[in-house]
Amino acid sequence: MRISYGLYGASGFGSEVMPLVIEQYNSLKTDKQSLDYFFIDDNKQGSDLNGIKIISEEEFCSFKHDKFFNISIADPKIRQKISEKMQKKGCKPFDIRSQHSRIIGDIKIGEGSILTDFSIVTSNVVIGKFFHSNLFSYIAHNCHVGDYVTLAPGVKVNGNIHIEDHVFIGTGAIIKQGIPEKPRLIGKGAKIGMGAVVTRDVESGATVVGNPARILEE
Repeated sequence: MRISYGLYGASGFGSEVMPLVIEQYNSLKTDKQSLDYFFIDDNKQGSDLNGIKIISEEEFCSFKHDKFFNISIADPKIRQKISEKMQKKGCKPFDIRSQHSRIIGDIKIGEGSILTDFSIVTSNVVIGKFFHSNLFSYIAHNCHVGDYVTLAPGVKVNGNIHIEDHVFIGTGAIIKQGIPEKPRLIGKGAKIGMGAVVTRDVESGATVVGNPARILEE
């Protein structure tokens, strides 16, 4: 039985994630399976990245055997658009878990997530679909995270925080914990800048930077 795994986006992040894919799914392979790995990128098709062939979306979706995809693109809205399109074409999401990531306690994570090396998710956390957790990022207890949320490297999401859909949190940002009676809220589509220290709620669509974090005025 042939199975193809496609990682959408032949980029820097994709080059970090693909070895995790191969490590994870080769370890689960049975004698009756033949596994193929591809990058999917219409702009770079016909070439390769670190020895992995880059093919078009059309070619990948044309395979008649089982085909699974994930998306190594940080922009949450682009990730949603691609995921919906790929599933309409008969491709199925797969999850990516580094063997050096940790999931501790009662955790629920939606389909299509990526947890890279040294990512940690602790107890009583609910996370939506197509979530990205980059190197050395963590989500602490009693957090709720929406769909298509991105944590860049080194993000610290402390306890009792609600993060809505399409939020992007930049490298090294820290979100101060909320309390059970009033979880800290990061609104839909918000962007938190690199190194920001968030000590209060963030409105939907806002971009915040600095320590303490403040709204970035255009």
